[in-house]
Amino acid sequence: MAKNMQSGEMQVISRKKQFDDVTVVKYGYAEDGSLMVSEEVSGPSTSVAYGESAHKLRAIFSPGVIGDLMELLGDGAAGDKAGIVLRAYFKDGEHALIDLMDLCDLRRVPYAYQSLGSTGATYRPSFERP
Repeated sequence: MAKNMQSGEMQVISRKKQFDDVTVVKYGYAEDGSLMVSEEVSGPSTSVAYGESAHKLRAIFSPGVIGDLMELLGDGAAGDKAGIVLRAYFKDGEHALIDLMDLCDLRRVPYAYQSLGSTGATYRPSFERP
């Protein structure tokens, strides 16, 4: 876990406004050391896609795979560098959380998935490596 972050604290790494839609990407650590990457979307497109004014998606990486995630994104170091690596990946609104999840699926980096909104929540646990 990054030395300057407390468990459960989330830091903004990307904010994008396009027309009336706003997307904010954050990262932080859970009490067990898992890395959480969340994307909060709001605006007219969110109303169309999810039927609500704001929606949150989250990918959760267990401590044992954070190094694999950092290597996948081009930096073999975990811990304090996770914020820097994630900020570079999401900079300029180039990528969305779904892009990171697609990349992890392709390279078999496991993560749990949550989708949270006023109309309900979805949780998919992390897959097991063979």
